[in-house]
Formats: sequence, C-alpha cells, structure tokens
Amino acid sequence: MTRERESGAARIFFYNWPIYVGTWAAAALVVVIASRVSEVARDAALFAGAFAVLWSAFSLVVSFYVYDRSSLVGGTWLPALLPGACGTWATIHAGLDAEIDLDRVMPGACVARLDVFDPKSMTAPSIRRARVRTPQSKPATACGPTGLALRDGGCDAVVVAFTAHEIRDRATRERFFDEVHRALRRGGTMLLVEHVRDLANFVAFGPGYWHFLPRGEWLRLASRSGFAVRAEHRITPWVMALVLEKTP
Repeated sequence: MTRERESGAARIFFYNWPIYVGTWAAAALVVVIASRVSEVARDAALFAGAFAVLWSAFSLVVSFYVYDRSSLVGGTWLPALLPGACGTWATIHAGLDAEIDLDRVMPGACVARLDVFDPKSMTAPSIRRARVRTPQSKPATACGPTGLALRDGGCDAVVVAFTAHEIRDRATRERFFDEVHRALRRGGTMLLVEHVRDLANFVAFGPGYWHFLPRGEWLRLASRSGFAVRAEHRITPWVMALVLEKTP
C-alpha cells in the first residue's frame, strides 16, 4: 500500500525545520532582551518578532495551499501544455517524485523515472532531509544530472518538477539541460515546473526565496541548450511551468 503523503505545510516545515525553529527562537530571544532595555525597544522588538513569526507561518499556509489545495495537485493544467503527439515520456526528480500523479494525467507511456540526486551539486541540507523523510512513490533509476539514463531522442516529453533548482552549480545545470535536450526527439518537450525567485515567492517565503532561481536563469539555460519557449503558465502565483521545445 502506498503511504499517504504528508500535507505540504508539514513537509516544508520538516524539510526546513532549523530555519523555522531558529526564526522563532531568535524572535523570542530578541523580545526577552529588548524588554530589559526600554519600553521603546521592547515595542519595536515585539513588532519585529511578531512579524518574523507571522511571515514564517504564512509560508506554511502558502505551502499547504500550493501542495494540497491548488490546481497543481490535480494536474488538470498539464495535458493542455503538451503537444498532441506525446507517445513516450520520462520524469526526472531528486528523490521526491513530482507533486502530481503523472501517470494519471500524462498521455502516452512512461519510459523512465530518474532520480538524479547528486550530493556534489545538490548541497542544500533540506533536500537531504526530504529524501530521508519522504519515500518515493514509485521506483526510480539513480543517475547523475550530467549523465541521464535515457537514450538519444528517446522521449517525446521529459517532466522536471521542483528539481532543477536543487542543482546549485551553474555548469552542472547547463550540462543537465544539455542532457535533457539530447534525450528528446526533434520537436520534443521539456516541461519545467518550478518556484521562481520573484516578488510573489519573496512575500510567501521571505529570504527562503533565494533558494529558487530567477525566471531569467531558466530562459538562459533553455536558449543555451537549444530550446525554444513554447508556453509559459502560472499554475499558482508561486509556481511557474515552462514548456520548452527542442528545436532542430
């Protein structure tokens, strides 16, 4: 029996618990110290502490909405972004699967599920905690992001959801995009789903938005590797889907 996945808010909290606990502890400490100084300092500290706690709590509310209640989960938005002739597809993740049940919404047949976790290029502690805490729902083939276990031109579509930003090294990201390009047939599609480093994600996640990459970086990688942007869709205000087509 497949284990039911925790809510989005719970997963985000446990993947990043040192940041949340550290924020709440620091806010409490500042309030305690400021209360011993002056009334003005105490009021300012109370305001700052409450703001920090509420901001972090808001990020959990957004996470719950995005991963449990938004249209992202059902995947009904996905088929319309793909070309009609999608006979074969692959999914690439870093051990957490996509947030969507791809088998239910993707046309055609899945030819590969790849786990590209690489401790050298995926250095965020949160991804290691996530891999330990959340089991994969389906078996996946382990391989590196610069050596995908896919044959040349063997896929009509490749789905990369909430994974590519974990590749922190710029050169490794470039080689990863080259590998996806290699694995697609001419005219094939890479579906990239990501949070982006923008105002909406800053409002939701505060300094945590630095973990995401700017939209411009994804466009740079696409252009460099020979992809054309065929469509761009905001699944929620915080999640972007890019449809990248392999050009001749």
